[in-house]
Amino acid sequence: MKRIFGPLILVFLAGNICAMGTFLPVSKHPRDSLLHISVGGALAFSTVNMGIEPIGEIKTGLNGRLSIRFRRRLGITGEFTDQLHHDALPAWGGIEARNYDLNLNYLYLNVGQSNTHFYGIVGACLQQWKGTYQGVPVFTKDIYDYQQGEVVNFNWTALNLGIGFERFYHHLALFGEFKFRFGQNYPDEPFGIVDVCFTVGTKINLLSIGNQAKQAGAKHNRAHSFKLQPKIYHWF
Repeated sequence: MKRIFGPLILVFLAGNICAMGTFLPVSKHPRDSLLHISVGGALAFSTVNMGIEPIGEIKTGLNGRLSIRFRRRLGITGEFTDQLHHDALPAWGGIEARNYDLNLNYLYLNVGQSNTHFYGIVGACLQQWKGTYQGVPVFTKDIYDYQQGEVVNFNWTALNLGIGFERFYHHLALFGEFKFRFGQNYPDEPFGIVDVCFTVGTKINLLSIGNQAKQAGAKHNRAHSFKLQPKIYHWF
C-alpha cells in the first residue's frame, strides 16, 4: 500500500502548489456565489478493486462530471468514470470497470481572497466490473470460486470519503481529488477500503449567480458616479 500512497500524495501536493499560482481570478470573493454550475473531465488513477485485482496496480481511467454548488459552501457532484479496458494478469483479462459516483462537497477553506478552494467529499459509489478469469489465482479463494475462461460480473456499492481542491481562472478551473472507497468485496469479508482513487482535471463554469449581481451593482454605482462628475466640474 505504501507504493500506492507515496506517488499519489506527491501528485496531490504538486497540484495544490500549482493551483496557488499568481494568476488573476475573475472575482476576489468566489465564496459569495449562491449558485455555481460546472462540467468537467479528468484523468482518474485508481487501484480499481483491491479484493479482486492485484493490490498495488494503479489503472488509468477517464472521468466526467457535473458539479452544482449552492448555499455558498455546499455542493453536489455526479461523476462517471470509465477505467478503460485493461488486464490484471495473471488472474484476470479483458476487464471493464465503470464507476457511478454521487458526492456531497463541503467547501471548508478559501485560500485568502483568491479563487482557490479546498473541500471535503462524502458520497456513494456504484462500481460495475466484468473480467475473464485466466485460471491463475492471485487470491487463494479464486481457485474455488471461478473456472478458467469464466466471465465474471460484479456490482459493488461503496462509501466515498476524501478531500479535493479547485482553482478558477475566468471560466476554466483546475481541480484534484483524493478519495477512499469503503465497502465489502464479498458478503463474508469485513467492511474496509476497497478502492483508492486520485483524480485531476479541468472543468468549465457554465453558470454563476451571486458574484455577477454584486459586480453589476458595482458597475451601476461607478456609472452613476461618472455621470455626476461632469455636472460637478461643469459648475466649477
